[in-house]
Amino acid sequence: MKNHLLPLLLLAVIILAVWYLSRRSAFIFGCKPTWFYIGYALLFVGCAFFTFAGARPWTCSPLGHVCFCFASELLGVLLYLLLIMLAVDIMQLFAHFPARTFGLIVGLLTAGVCAAATINAFVPRLTPVTVELPNLRQPVRAVLLTDTHLGHFRGRRHVQRLVNKINQAQPDLIFFTGDCFESPYNLNIRTVEPFRQLNAPVYFVSGNHDGYVGTDSVKSLLRQVGVRVMDTEVAEACGLQIVGLDYMRADEQDGNSMHAPVGDATIESVSKELIRKGELPIVVLHHNPCGGEYLEKAGVDLYLAGHTHGGQLYPLIWINDRIFQFNRGLYRLGNMQAYTSCGSGTFGPPMRLGTRSEITVMEMRPEK
Repeated sequence: MKNHLLPLLLLAVIILAVWYLSRRSAFIFGCKPTWFYIGYALLFVGCAFFTFAGARPWTCSPLGHVCFCFASELLGVLLYLLLIMLAVDIMQLFAHFPARTFGLIVGLLTAGVCAAATINAFVPRLTPVTVELPNLRQPVRAVLLTDTHLGHFRGRRHVQRLVNKINQAQPDLIFFTGDCFESPYNLNIRTVEPFRQLNAPVYFVSGNHDGYVGTDSVKSLLRQVGVRVMDTEVAEACGLQIVGLDYMRADEQDGNSMHAPVGDATIESVSKELIRKGELPIVVLHHNPCGGEYLEKAGVDLYLAGHTHGGQLYPLIWINDRIFQFNRGLYRLGNMQAYTSCGSGTFGPPMRLGTRSEITVMEMRPEK
């Protein structure tokens, strides 16, 4: 039942959005809303289709690329057109704007918000975080990179910006928790070549979008530029036991892990077989911040993930807070700490509002 409820709810929201936008647009232009109904419906359907088709090979053609980029940006514009129109409508209760003034205010605010959100999405920032770990012998500075979503909107130039920022932080280790690529567009060695310039070892685990593009292809490219790809295995570095998990479900009953392999290993099963508590603090890398209860029970000290984008855009941030156990930032579950990064890329609209495009600089210190 739950699996069908969300699509039905989303469809209802889209129908209401089309109805409301059409009525208010007709008010602004002083005409009947009939053609607006058709136009907005086609825009929503077309934008959703192209946005979710981003991993398809046909979007790599020049026309497919342009259609994808236009549709993704327009989807964000439609979202904020709707929200800003609602906000100005509430102002109407007190101000009573004429139709043209109403339209001008809505248009300017929408353009300004979308421009600011787009710029914000492409400016990665260093986010400092401090954690104390038991049995850590000496301080370790680690960078958490995730959800770069290389593809239509991001390529080699974006990777170079990330590499420059990371080297600026002078880390001892770099953890990369998946969704390196979101599309076959820019899926080549030239795009990831700047990763060779990183001045610290990189440990990578795959995400769901890497799977859509082709996990083996993504892993092969990263191995060629010196990245340590972890296929559900354990490594030791800088006094840490690093457990890198392939993208998987929390347990056999988990139906919320987006397109994780069914019937394969789960965090529940892996935590029993792979994780062995020893003298070194245990750091687990996994794309989706799920299954925290199993890792905490296994004695994990720090759980690092991405996937959520922190919600990426208002009002989706509020929804994400209710969907994910660890949506963004630092959490504690029993004796385990968990950190979910908002990531440095985007999905769908290349915009961020209420979140930042971030690279997390994590200062790990011995527990007092």
